[in-house]
Amino acid sequence: MYTRLLCVSANQSFAASDDQNSGFYKMLGELAEACKSDGRRIISSSSKDGINYFSAGNYCGFACLTDGTLIEILPYAKGGAAEARKLLCAEFCRRCGAVFDASGFDPDMNFMEYLISVFAGETMKIIKSGVLSAYASIEENVTSVQGTILFSENNRRNLVHRERIYVRHEVFTSDRAENRIIKAAATIFNKNTANSHSSHLLKEALSFLDDVRKIYDVKAEFSKCINARNTKKYNTVLSICRMIFDKDEGTAFTAKNISCAQFYEMMPQEKKQKVKVVPVSKRERT
Repeated sequence: MYTRLLCVSANQSFAASDDQNSGFYKMLGELAEACKSDGRRIISSSSKDGINYFSAGNYCGFACLTDGTLIEILPYAKGGAAEARKLLCAEFCRRCGAVFDASGFDPDMNFMEYLISVFAGETMKIIKSGVLSAYASIEENVTSVQGTILFSENNRRNLVHRERIYVRHEVFTSDRAENRIIKAAATIFNKNTANSHSSHLLKEALSFLDDVRKIYDVKAEFSKCINARNTKKYNTVLSICRMIFDKDEGTAFTAKNISCAQFYEMMPQEKKQKVKVVPVSKRERT
C-alpha cells in the first residue's frame, strides 16, 4: 500500500535530490536508468552543479515504488489535474475494452486506484456469473480406486503402504490459465491499493480463487487462454492483465523497486512545459 502520492504532469520537472530523502532519490535514479535502458522516456535524470534533477517524460500513467511512493504522471490538459486524470482513465478504458462512465468519474481518485477499481469490478462480475472450469488430469495416492491405476508407480510408492493406491483421474476444476492470471493480478493489486472498497472486492475474489494455483510463467499462461464464446466475459479483465504483465503490449513496466506500473504514450513532444520543481509531500493513511 502506498503512503504518499506524487502527482505531476508529463514533461514536468518534479524533484531534485537532497540529503534528507536520499533513499527515495536513489530509487528515482535507478528508475531513470531503467527507463533509459527500456527505451521509453518515462522518467529521466540530469545533473547540474552537483545536484540531480528528475523530470517526467511524455509517457503517462503510474509507478508504485516499494518505499510507499506512488508516482502519477498525467497528460497535458487545459482543465488541470481533474481533466488530465479523466483523459488518462478514458484512454485506459479504451485500451482494455471497459466502459468509461464520465458522469460517475471521481477526479480525486488517482489513476492506479481507478485501474484497480475497474479490474476488481470486472473480476467480481465474472465470479458472480460463474468462473470457467475445465477437466484436468491429476495423479495422487488415494485409499480407493478412482480412474486408472498406475501399476508401476503404485508398486514403487506403495510397496509398504498397501492400503493406498496410486491413480490418475479427471477432476472438474477452476484451476485454468484464465483464472490463474486473474489471481496473479489480484494479488499484486491488493498489495498496492489503499482503497477499502477495491481491497474488499479483491480479497473476496482471492478467497473464491483459493484453489487456483500460483503461476510462475505469465507469458506461458497467456498462451493457454482460449478465445471462445464462453470466455468472452473474461476479455476486459484479461486485457488489463496483459497490460500489466505483458511487455509486448507496450504498457507494462518493470524495474527494481517497482511493485506495479502502467504507462501510455499520450502526449506529443511539443507539449513540453517549463514548471518549477514540485516537492514530494507525504500523505498519511487512516
